Amino acid sequence: MNNARPPDDLPDAEVMFIRRIVILAAFLALGAAIWFLSDVLLLVFAGILLAVLLRSIADPLTRKLNVSDGWALLLAGLLILIVVGIGIFLFGSQISSQLGELIELLPAAADRVLQELGFARVQDLLTGTVVGNILSTAYEWGTAIIAVFTGLLFVIFTGIYLSLDPQTYRNGLVMLFPPRIQPEIGETIDDAGRALGLWLVGQLLAMLLVGVLTGLGLWLIGLPSAFALGFIAGLADFIPIVGPIAAAIPGLLVASGQGWDMVIWTLAVYVIVQQFESNLILPVIVGTTVKIPPAVGLFAVIALGVLFGPLGVLFAYPLAVVADVAIRRLYVREMLGEEVEISGEVK
Repeated sequence: MNNARPPDDLPDAEVMFIRRIVILAAFLALGAAIWFLSDVLLLVFAGILLAVLLRSIADPLTRKLNVSDGWALLLAGLLILIVVGIGIFLFGSQISSQLGELIELLPAAADRVLQELGFARVQDLLTGTVVGNILSTAYEWGTAIIAVFTGLLFVIFTGIYLSLDPQTYRNGLVMLFPPRIQPEIGETIDDAGRALGLWLVGQLLAMLLVGVLTGLGLWLIGLPSAFALGFIAGLADFIPIVGPIAAAIPGLLVASGQGWDMVIWTLAVYVIVQQFESNLILPVIVGTTVKIPPAVGLFAVIALGVLFGPLGVLFAYPLAVVADVAIRRLYVREMLGEEVEISGEVK
């Protein structure tokens, strides 16, 4: 008795096998493309963040002033430029001069601390030791961050184009998915956009307050280059958890030259400002609408930093916001059928 499968079944099996191979190859090719184009894609995401910021300012202007989208976006851009211009006019020269002083102070302060701890001078550490490799890596990261600024024009134009007609780009992205899941994908994109807007506006306001409070606190205790250190603290606050810790290092190095009492006072200023931000500023500004667990945020910063370098660190948290929305809606709610709160969802 012949137990062989009928010949007619073989083509169907072969087609299914070939289809699976093609799908697997497509996913591998997509992963490789994302890996090789990661810097460009992260700059595109920066443009998306700029577009979200512009729309977050322009949409209320459209409703309250009854103007067109184009005029509202123009007013939003002018408002951002005015705020930045006022900041530069009031504090630009002072912060610039203090940053110059800080650049001169930090190497000597680092040498002093290393010698007190029994290590070699900074210059000696740059000669092939493990610590030297770490410092060399940090230098490479610094040059990579500078390289990001060369893509600023690209980010600005990307943000402007996306903000002018976001619905067209949103619909185009939705069309890439099968029709049966397009409604869920569209809702996920909408929720992610609103969540990013809430987080971004709140984070920028928090950065401003952290920078001002840190600068004033360090100035009150008499630390040199206080406002420059406050400026650094405000910028670093864009990267939650890791940024505030990194921002405190130059302040503590400068304080080490003033004695241990100044080190303690400086550390107290940084800790108090961060506690004030965590327990008052962010809950009041953002509330509970966008809430990423600290462990998830820290994992995102470390993982994306390892995978994609400085740009990965810079955009890790907003990417975590997007991932959180997508997982909650597409997996927890749609696949598992469980009701869950989603950041940015309109109820």
